[in-house]
Amino acid sequence: MRKVFQFVLITLALSSCVSMKKRIYIQDNNASVSTVYPIQNVEYKISQQDILYVTVNSLEESTLVGESRPLTGFGELLFYLNGYSVNTQGEIILPVIGTVYVLGKTLNEIEKDLQKEVDVFYKDAIIDVKTAGININVLGEVNSPGSYTFYQNEVSIFDVLATSGDLTALANKEEVKILRHSNNTVTVHILDLTNENLLSSDFYFLQPNDVIYIEPLTVKSWGLGETGWQTFQTLLTTLSSTFLIINYFKN
Repeated sequence: MRKVFQFVLITLALSSCVSMKKRIYIQDNNASVSTVYPIQNVEYKISQQDILYVTVNSLEESTLVGESRPLTGFGELLFYLNGYSVNTQGEIILPVIGTVYVLGKTLNEIEKDLQKEVDVFYKDAIIDVKTAGININVLGEVNSPGSYTFYQNEVSIFDVLATSGDLTALANKEEVKILRHSNNTVTVHILDLTNENLLSSDFYFLQPNDVIYIEPLTVKSWGLGETGWQTFQTLLTTLSSTFLIINYFKN
Protein backbone atom coordinates (compact mmCIF):
# COMPACT_ATOMS: atom_id res chain seq x y z
CA MET A 1 0.00 0.00 0.00
CA ARG A 2 2.81 2.37 0.88
CA LYS A 3 4.49 1.81 -2.51
CA VAL A 4 1.25 2.56 -4.29
CA PHE A 5 0.86 5.88 -2.49
CA GLN A 6 4.52 6.74 -3.17
CA PHE A 7 4.06 6.01 -6.87
CA VAL A 8 0.91 8.17 -7.06
CA LEU A 9 2.61 10.97 -5.17
CA ILE A 10 5.65 11.06 -7.46
CA THR A 11 3.61 10.73 -10.65
CA LEU A 12 1.20 13.53 -9.81
CA ALA A 13 3.95 15.79 -8.53
CA LEU A 14 5.91 15.47 -11.75
CA SER A 15 2.91 15.82 -14.06
CA SER A 16 1.01 18.61 -12.34
CA CYS A 17 3.58 21.32 -11.68
CA VAL A 18 4.24 23.99 -14.33
CA SER A 19 7.64 23.48 -15.93
CA MET A 20 9.98 26.40 -16.59
CA LYS A 21 9.72 25.80 -20.34
CA LYS A 22 5.98 26.53 -20.26
CA ARG A 23 6.64 29.89 -18.56
CA ILE A 24 9.04 31.38 -21.14
CA TYR A 25 7.99 33.56 -24.09
CA ILE A 26 9.64 33.31 -27.54
CA GLN A 27 11.94 30.34 -27.11
CA ASP A 28 14.61 30.96 -29.74
CA ASN A 29 16.41 27.74 -30.62
CA ASN A 30 19.16 29.55 -32.55
CA ALA A 31 22.50 30.02 -30.88
CA SER A 32 23.08 33.47 -32.42
CA VAL A 33 23.17 36.53 -30.20
CA SER A 34 20.59 38.43 -32.26
CA THR A 35 17.97 37.31 -34.77
CA VAL A 36 15.98 39.41 -37.22
CA TYR A 37 12.33 38.48 -37.85
CA PRO A 38 10.33 39.89 -40.79
CA ILE A 39 7.13 41.57 -39.55
CA GLN A 40 3.86 40.83 -41.32
CA ASN A 41 1.73 43.91 -40.80
CA VAL A 42 -1.75 43.40 -42.26
CA GLU A 43 -3.51 46.71 -42.91
CA TYR A 44 -6.84 46.90 -41.12
CA LYS A 45 -10.06 46.92 -43.14
CA ILE A 46 -13.17 48.64 -41.85
CA SER A 47 -15.98 46.48 -40.43
CA GLN A 48 -19.56 47.23 -39.39
CA GLN A 49 -18.51 47.67 -35.76
CA ASP A 50 -16.39 50.72 -36.53
CA ILE A 51 -16.97 54.40 -35.94
CA LEU A 52 -14.90 56.71 -38.14
CA TYR A 53 -13.76 60.21 -37.27
CA VAL A 54 -13.46 62.32 -40.43
CA THR A 55 -12.01 65.82 -40.67
CA VAL A 56 -11.42 68.08 -43.65
CA ASN A 57 -8.77 70.74 -43.15
CA SER A 58 -8.55 73.61 -45.62
CA LEU A 59 -7.69 77.30 -45.79
CA GLU A 60 -11.35 78.18 -46.02
CA GLU A 61 -13.36 79.09 -42.93
CA SER A 62 -15.85 76.19 -43.11
CA THR A 63 -15.48 72.52 -43.80
CA LEU A 64 -17.71 69.80 -45.11
CA VAL A 65 -17.86 67.71 -41.97
CA GLY A 66 -17.67 70.38 -39.31
CA GLU A 67 -14.90 71.83 -37.20
CA SER A 68 -12.36 69.41 -35.76
CA ARG A 69 -12.41 69.31 -31.97
CA PRO A 70 -9.48 68.49 -29.69
CA LEU A 71 -9.33 64.86 -28.60
CA THR A 72 -7.80 65.42 -25.16
CA GLY A 73 -10.07 64.39 -22.31
CA PHE A 74 -12.82 62.92 -24.47
CA GLY A 75 -11.41 59.61 -25.70
CA GLU A 76 -13.91 57.08 -27.00
CA LEU A 77 -16.90 59.24 -26.02
CA LEU A 78 -15.86 61.92 -28.52
CA PHE A 79 -15.64 59.36 -31.31
CA TYR A 80 -19.02 57.91 -30.40
CA LEU A 81 -20.78 61.30 -30.29
CA ASN A 82 -19.03 62.99 -33.23
CA GLY A 83 -17.93 60.04 -35.35
CA TYR A 84 -19.67 58.41 -38.28
CA SER A 85 -20.90 54.87 -37.66
CA VAL A 86 -20.70 52.28 -40.40
CA ASN A 87 -24.29 51.21 -41.13
CA THR A 88 -25.55 47.75 -42.11
CA GLN A 89 -24.95 48.58 -45.78
CA GLY A 90 -21.29 49.27 -45.04
CA GLU A 91 -21.66 53.02 -45.54
CA ILE A 92 -21.13 56.26 -43.65
CA ILE A 93 -23.19 59.38 -44.36
CA LEU A 94 -21.31 62.69 -44.45
CA PRO A 95 -22.71 66.22 -44.75
CA VAL A 96 -22.74 67.56 -48.33
CA ILE A 97 -20.87 64.52 -49.70
CA GLY A 98 -23.60 62.08 -48.72
CA THR A 99 -23.23 58.30 -48.69
CA VAL A 100 -19.74 56.78 -48.88
CA TYR A 101 -19.13 53.01 -48.99
CA VAL A 102 -16.32 52.07 -46.57
CA LEU A 103 -16.84 48.42 -45.58
CA GLY A 104 -13.79 46.27 -46.26
CA LYS A 105 -11.63 49.25 -47.19
CA THR A 106 -8.47 50.48 -45.48
CA LEU A 107 -8.19 53.98 -44.00
CA ASN A 108 -5.90 55.01 -46.85
CA GLU A 109 -8.42 53.83 -49.44
CA ILE A 110 -11.23 55.74 -47.71
CA GLU A 111 -9.12 58.90 -47.58
CA LYS A 112 -8.44 58.66 -51.32
CA ASP A 113 -12.14 58.17 -52.07
CA LEU A 114 -13.10 61.14 -49.92
CA GLN A 115 -10.34 63.28 -51.37
CA LYS A 116 -11.91 62.99 -54.82
CA GLU A 117 -15.27 64.12 -53.44
CA VAL A 118 -13.84 66.98 -51.39
CA ASP A 119 -11.75 68.33 -54.26
CA VAL A 120 -15.05 69.24 -55.98
CA PHE A 121 -15.83 71.73 -53.20
CA TYR A 122 -12.44 72.81 -51.86
CA LYS A 123 -8.99 73.46 -53.21
CA ASP A 124 -5.96 72.03 -51.41
CA ALA A 125 -8.09 70.36 -48.72
CA ILE A 126 -6.58 67.60 -46.58
CA ILE A 127 -8.63 64.57 -45.51
CA ASP A 128 -7.95 62.76 -42.24
CA VAL A 129 -9.78 59.53 -41.32
CA LYS A 130 -9.26 57.68 -38.04
CA THR A 131 -10.92 54.82 -36.18
CA ALA A 132 -11.94 55.16 -32.52
CA GLY A 133 -8.62 53.73 -31.38
CA ILE A 134 -7.65 50.06 -31.32
CA ASN A 135 -9.99 48.35 -28.87
CA ILE A 136 -8.90 44.91 -27.63
CA ASN A 137 -10.79 42.61 -25.25
CA VAL A 138 -8.66 40.30 -23.08
CA LEU A 139 -10.17 37.30 -21.30
CA GLY A 140 -8.89 34.28 -19.39
CA GLU A 141 -5.58 33.79 -17.62
CA VAL A 142 -4.31 37.38 -17.36
CA ASN A 143 -3.89 39.34 -14.16
CA SER A 144 -6.20 42.17 -15.27
CA PRO A 145 -8.73 40.99 -17.87
CA GLY A 146 -10.89 43.61 -19.52
CA SER A 147 -11.35 45.91 -22.50
CA TYR A 148 -8.43 48.15 -23.47
CA THR A 149 -8.22 50.94 -26.04
CA PHE A 150 -4.89 51.97 -27.58
CA TYR A 151 -4.54 55.35 -29.28
CA GLN A 152 -1.65 54.41 -31.54
CA ASN A 153 -1.11 53.10 -35.06
CA GLU A 154 0.08 49.61 -34.18
CA VAL A 155 -0.53 47.32 -31.20
CA SER A 156 1.30 44.02 -30.77
CA ILE A 157 0.18 41.01 -28.75
CA PHE A 158 2.84 41.88 -26.14
CA ASP A 159 1.58 45.47 -25.84
CA VAL A 160 -1.81 44.07 -24.84
CA LEU A 161 -0.40 41.47 -22.44
CA ALA A 162 1.73 44.11 -20.72
CA THR A 163 -1.28 46.43 -20.33
CA SER A 164 -3.42 43.63 -18.92
CA GLY A 165 -0.83 42.78 -16.26
CA ASP A 166 0.81 39.86 -18.10
CA LEU A 167 -0.29 36.22 -18.11
CA THR A 168 -0.76 34.32 -14.88
CA ALA A 169 1.63 31.50 -14.00
CA LEU A 170 -1.07 28.99 -14.97
CA ALA A 171 -1.75 30.42 -18.44
CA ASN A 172 -1.34 28.15 -21.43
CA LYS A 173 1.11 30.14 -23.56
CA GLU A 174 1.01 27.56 -26.33
CA GLU A 175 -2.70 28.00 -27.14
CA VAL A 176 -3.72 31.65 -27.08
CA LYS A 177 -6.88 32.27 -29.11
CA ILE A 178 -7.36 35.40 -31.22
CA LEU A 179 -10.94 36.07 -32.36
CA ARG A 180 -11.04 38.49 -35.29
CA HIS A 181 -14.24 39.96 -36.75
CA SER A 182 -14.40 40.77 -40.44
CA ASN A 183 -17.36 41.15 -42.83
CA ASN A 184 -19.88 39.30 -40.66
CA THR A 185 -17.46 36.46 -39.95
CA VAL A 186 -15.25 35.54 -36.99
CA THR A 187 -11.86 33.94 -37.52
CA VAL A 188 -10.30 32.01 -34.63
CA HIS A 189 -6.52 31.77 -34.74
CA ILE A 190 -4.26 29.95 -32.27
CA LEU A 191 -0.99 31.63 -31.25
CA ASP A 192 1.93 29.91 -29.54
CA LEU A 193 3.66 32.55 -27.45
CA THR A 194 6.63 30.24 -26.85
CA ASN A 195 7.33 29.85 -30.58
CA GLU A 196 9.68 32.34 -32.21
CA ASN A 197 7.60 32.21 -35.42
CA LEU A 198 5.02 34.33 -33.58
CA LEU A 199 7.08 37.41 -34.44
CA SER A 200 6.46 36.81 -38.16
CA SER A 201 2.79 35.91 -37.77
CA ASP A 202 -0.06 37.91 -39.32
CA PHE A 203 -1.55 38.04 -35.82
CA TYR A 204 1.50 39.51 -34.06
CA PHE A 205 -0.02 42.96 -34.60
CA LEU A 206 -3.63 43.10 -33.46
CA GLN A 207 -6.55 44.86 -35.11
CA PRO A 208 -9.48 46.85 -33.69
CA ASN A 209 -12.11 44.69 -31.95
CA ASP A 210 -9.86 41.63 -31.65
CA VAL A 211 -10.59 39.35 -28.68
CA ILE A 212 -7.77 37.53 -26.89
CA TYR A 213 -8.62 34.46 -24.84
CA ILE A 214 -5.93 32.69 -22.79
CA GLU A 215 -6.81 29.19 -21.64
CA PRO A 216 -5.55 27.77 -18.32
CA LEU A 217 -3.15 24.86 -18.12
CA THR A 218 -4.60 21.49 -17.12
CA VAL A 219 -2.87 21.74 -13.75
CA LYS A 220 -5.23 24.57 -12.75
CA SER A 221 -8.31 22.40 -13.24
CA TRP A 222 -6.71 19.83 -10.95
CA GLY A 223 -5.97 22.56 -8.38
CA LEU A 224 -2.66 20.99 -7.36
CA GLY A 225 -0.29 23.96 -7.56
CA GLU A 226 1.94 25.98 -9.83
CA THR A 227 5.25 24.50 -8.67
CA GLY A 228 6.44 21.08 -7.59
CA TRP A 229 6.62 22.22 -3.94
CA GLN A 230 3.05 23.51 -3.97
CA THR A 231 1.91 20.27 -5.56
CA PHE A 232 3.80 18.24 -2.95
CA GLN A 233 2.22 20.20 -0.11
CA THR A 234 -1.27 19.73 -1.53
CA LEU A 235 -0.78 16.01 -2.10
CA LEU A 236 0.79 15.53 1.32
CA THR A 237 -2.21 17.19 2.96
CA THR A 238 -4.60 15.05 0.91
CA LEU A 239 -2.78 11.79 1.71
CA SER A 240 -2.53 12.67 5.40
CA SER A 241 -6.28 13.25 5.51
CA THR A 242 -6.84 9.94 3.70
CA PHE A 243 -4.71 7.99 6.21
CA LEU A 244 -6.51 9.63 9.13
CA ILE A 245 -9.88 8.58 7.70
CA ILE A 246 -8.63 5.01 7.09
CA ASN A 247 -7.25 4.73 10.63
CA TYR A 248 -10.46 6.13 12.07
CA PHE A 249 -12.58 3.43 10.44
CA LYS A 250 -10.08 0.71 11.34
CA ASN A 251 -10.47 1.63 14.99
